[in-house]
Amino acid sequence: MLDKPEDIHPLFNGAPKGTEFKKLRKRIVNHTREAIEQYGMIEAGGKWLVCLSGGKDSYTLLAVLYELKWRGLLPVELLACNLDQGQPNFPATV
Repeated sequence: MLDKPEDIHPLFNGAPKGTEFKKLRKRIVNHTREAIEQYGMIEAGGKWLVCLSGGKDSYTLLAVLYELKWRGLLPVELLACNLDQGQPNFPATV
């Protein structure tokens, strides 16, 4: 899993091709899947709201969740929304 080019979700098109990135991506996907299973977070047909703050960590989480869904390992509906934390100069149009 995660080793062939067709094993990569389209969200990762344009991502670095190096071994370090592939290892990091594989580790993040596997750890996320393990945590979801360990804590019994999946309820088939459920809906998950994923709030994005705009940081790299929230975008990474969303990309990993979409990859797990794409692989059939996350049978839930994902809905992403932006969370305005009231940061100064945050664009109001987002």
